[in-house]
Amino acid sequence: MYARLNYVGLKPELMTELKAFWRERVGAYKGLTKGHLLLDGDTGWSLSVVLFDSEASMHENTYSTLQGVAKDATRFRTSEPEVHMREVLAHLQGHAGKIGYARVVDMEMKLKDVDDAAATWPALVGTGKSEAGFRHAYFCGDRKTGKIASVTFWGSKADANESSGTFQKALQPHKALMTAPPKITHWDVVVVVGG
Repeated sequence: MYARLNYVGLKPELMTELKAFWRERVGAYKGLTKGHLLLDGDTGWSLSVVLFDSEASMHENTYSTLQGVAKDATRFRTSEPEVHMREVLAHLQGHAGKIGYARVVDMEMKLKDVDDAAATWPALVGTGKSEAGFRHAYFCGDRKTGKIASVTFWGSKADANESSGTFQKALQPHKALMTAPPKITHWDVVVVVGG
């Protein structure tokens, strides 16, 4: 599985129309496994996390379909898209239910440690899997650059329960593998498409 992460500033006043546009256009992507439109309501920044069944599907979509979608979406944007293509090096399934919140941890790791981090990530993040609000999670990485995005999805922000210490315990072992401090962002999930 492969993931394309796409950051872009949006115009909040057009959000209702944008949601319908995003649902229709992203939902029709060839090779789509699942797509999530995330929004930071305080800043207007969005993050699309779109999962594809293969690297070929992701590349074909990125270099052909995405250009047309981005052009048609110009009126919704306040910035140009910043696109990152990653391999899903590990993932966890959780409980079925509505997805309303996402936490993203962007990290840069030493290249030699990426595979070890991917191997240990499921057990570390899996500690939150027992919580009813846990939906699913992806460890998306680029072995050539060491850039990683750990994306966890929850029913709500309260479900992510960062005050319990579980999140920090899961993050701690990977800090020694990082070349810079992690960047943690929080998002409302406004659209989900796919299976």
